[in-house]
Amino acid sequence: MNRFFLSWFTLSFVPLVASSGFCQDSPKFDRSVRVAENFEPSIPHDEQEAAVKKHLNELKKKFGKRPNIVWLIVDDMGYGDPGCYGGGAVTGAATPNIDRLAAEGLKLTSCYAQQTCTPTRSAILTGRLPMRTGLTRPILAGDKVTTNPWEDEVSLANLLSEAGYFTLLTGKWHVGEDEGMRPHDVGFDEFYGYYPAQKEISQRIDSRRFPGLVLDPQRLAAFEGVGPDDHLTHGFKDGETKRLAQIKSIEDMGRADKVLADFTIEQIRQLTNEDKPFFIEHCFMKVHADNFQNPDLGSLSESKYPYKEGVAEVDLHVGNIVKALESAGVLENTLVFFTSDNGPQMDAWPDGGYTPFRGAKGTTFEGGVRVPGIAYWKGTIKAGRASN
Repeated sequence: MNRFFLSWFTLSFVPLVASSGFCQDSPKFDRSVRVAENFEPSIPHDEQEAAVKKHLNELKKKFGKRPNIVWLIVDDMGYGDPGCYGGGAVTGAATPNIDRLAAEGLKLTSCYAQQTCTPTRSAILTGRLPMRTGLTRPILAGDKVTTNPWEDEVSLANLLSEAGYFTLLTGKWHVGEDEGMRPHDVGFDEFYGYYPAQKEISQRIDSRRFPGLVLDPQRLAAFEGVGPDDHLTHGFKDGETKRLAQIKSIEDMGRADKVLADFTIEQIRQLTNEDKPFFIEHCFMKVHADNFQNPDLGSLSESKYPYKEGVAEVDLHVGNIVKALESAGVLENTLVFFTSDNGPQMDAWPDGGYTPFRGAKGTTFEGGVRVPGIAYWKGTIKAGRASN
């Protein structure tokens, strides 16, 4: 079964759950499915579907719940940054935890994203090309949309909620800050993170990189008037939204990913004791430029470059999140998928990511859209596999 299990499962998990009686049919969902006859999920896979249903039923009998799903999305990590893709210690930052996922899971060598973050993140949640939603480029400070693209969309979080899942997004959102476009407005039960990208927050406090903005009170006031929200936000599906700690310094920015990872780990511990399975989309702030070392962790990389420090810290948190799943006793009942939202940002070179391909973030060349992709599911996905 392992030969075909993952590829079919990842394409068909939500429709399978719905068709298996785990959630009620939704007219909104039916209306939103626009699939050509020659595309998934129209092509029948009778043998695979039977095998997956059998395995899911076995897991449910063993654990009493449907499988959990954990997405780990890094911001701007290059294809060649993890050790298992030719980087790691060779390029200045060892990634033992990411490498372990690949060694014990399935490494995808032809995994593709969009060329920038907002399009990729919207595609992950809608299952549709960004041109369908209009979210074709990053939403930047001061941007206002004329139409809320989520009004006619069905999100993955909504579908999984209907299937009985608790849904949580931790970390970077960057798919809209306006009411109606926030994570807890589009299907997530809970959101704990930041609406914008790391650089949008740090540029108002980094006088070294942005002296013309930070040291000019008039320009800074104008920017803050239309700029991104630099507060940690805790939002809930019922509408409650709390603005927590503000990023006031470079040190605060450096600590952000540790704060977010600690929250995800604590939620895993709590959710394991609940009746519902969980879907967690953990989105790292790093390694989007500019990267700032966490002052509490010390140096983690061999090269000491800020970007490489970010890669090493991401790897540390990946390991801790997987350990939390194992400690909670749910690792064998959890599909973990690790990836990046686009290729590396190269305008900060040499303090930037690595890809062996032409192009980088913002381009549709291979270097801009080909990203790491690792699927790990202990006991279900056969270890040590690679697929193109």
